[in-house]
Amino acid sequence: MDVAGVLLVTSVLLVVAFLLLTLSLMRLRGTTRELQAALDDESGARDRAALLLAIASAVNSSLALEEVLNVALTHAGRIMGAVAGAMYLVRPGKAEMQRDASYNLTNRARGATRKIDEEPLRSALAAMRPLVVKLDERTAPGLEAGGHPQHVLVVPVQRSGQLMGAMELYLNAWRELTEDQADLLNGVASQAAIAIRHAQLFEAQEENALTDELTKLPNRRALAQRFLQEMQRARRHHNAIAFMMIDLDHFKQVNDTYGHLNGDAVLAELATILTSGARESDVCARYGGEEFALILHETTEPGARTLAERIRTKVAAATFPGGLKLTISIGVAATDDPALFTSLMEYADKALYAAKQGGRNQVRVADMNAAATSKQHA
Repeated sequence: MDVAGVLLVTSVLLVVAFLLLTLSLMRLRGTTRELQAALDDESGARDRAALLLAIASAVNSSLALEEVLNVALTHAGRIMGAVAGAMYLVRPGKAEMQRDASYNLTNRARGATRKIDEEPLRSALAAMRPLVVKLDERTAPGLEAGGHPQHVLVVPVQRSGQLMGAMELYLNAWRELTEDQADLLNGVASQAAIAIRHAQLFEAQEENALTDELTKLPNRRALAQRFLQEMQRARRHHNAIAFMMIDLDHFKQVNDTYGHLNGDAVLAELATILTSGARESDVCARYGGEEFALILHETTEPGARTLAERIRTKVAAATFPGGLKLTISIGVAATDDPALFTSLMEYADKALYAAKQGGRNQVRVADMNAAATSKQHA
């Protein structure tokens, strides 16, 4: 073979080698891109998993329902860069949700209640996935910063197929959700649903622990808590406060003659009469046995005496289960002196004892001026 032939063969071989090398490099770059994409996906998955873990830890760090709602809502809002947000919970027995938490909304923002079969909830709940919905003037809440949002991202909150509520994340502009964002929001909603359920169960247990099973009134423990709150409020606002102790006269005879079941029915009926006779702002509780108590905020001695007489008259006029006619004795103590607030329960109890010793079916009022003098000399 001459030199020209050798050069031709060599050139062909070089071209073939170059092509093979180019193909190898292209394959290598493709593999590198695939590896990078895989690494990115894995990194993104790790980031999402870490974020969900952080959210799960945050929402489960408290059993207080209000805190759980706020934590879940603010985390979801941060993910989407929402200008404001609201958490709605289903109202049992009704086809609507109530706004139970929010941030960056005005105090009385519209949309406190949402109908499940109306926008902005309807579309997202029908699809049961996060969905951006356009708001109108009727449904757009007011923002603390001013104005109203034009769009809302609705995230259904459900657990085991049961709808529990929805998050509304308010946006400045329309946006399409990526699959990753939708998955992340669903993860947040799932964690929120679990935490909400736990908080609701805890709240129900707390309520049961503070409620008298027979009368459904606050029990003695709840009364003590409320009395402390009312005393603090009276001190803060420089108001008077009154305390009333009530005892059902001759109740032992009712149990002995008619049985404990009828006695229970009598106590339940008395609780109803006391609640209806008191003001809506008053706290009516079962103190123990046949004794009940009332906390009257912003009430002076004359006002407390008038209310006590009205309740006593109402009970005397009532007919109790078994056709019984019964009466009550009442002890009242009232003061606007913060130094005597903690003594109100004691002096109301002494006044009750005086009413029973004086013949029952009457109201006695403690002399808090004498109590003040006694305290000064103590």
